[in-house]
Amino acid sequence: MKINDVYTSSQAAATYQSQTQKTEAAQGAAAAKSVANKGSVGSDEVNLSSLANVLQDAVTESPERAAYLEKLSAEFAAGTYQADPQAVAKSLIGETLADKTGESGL
Repeated sequence: MKINDVYTSSQAAATYQSQTQKTEAAQGAAAAKSVANKGSVGSDEVNLSSLANVLQDAVTESPERAAYLEKLSAEFAAGTYQADPQAVAKSLIGETLADKTGESGL
């Protein structure tokens, strides 16, 4: 039994190129419309400054945290670090439950 290929490679390439051009044209039109509507009533606005401040505070390490991380690093490098399995399990379960309820586990 012989199956005839509906598209030859050149036909497939032409179809793909045509679809790509249509997509690019649609994206260009949407971008132009977005620029034209900028500043009009009902436009969306995003303010990340409060989120950025919270993230910056979380990244900034205190001297106590740096000392704790150094201690953990030394224990791990020496092979003496022992994780508390119950604490790990509680944390994993707490984070999972917080994710399901939409609350922050932090």
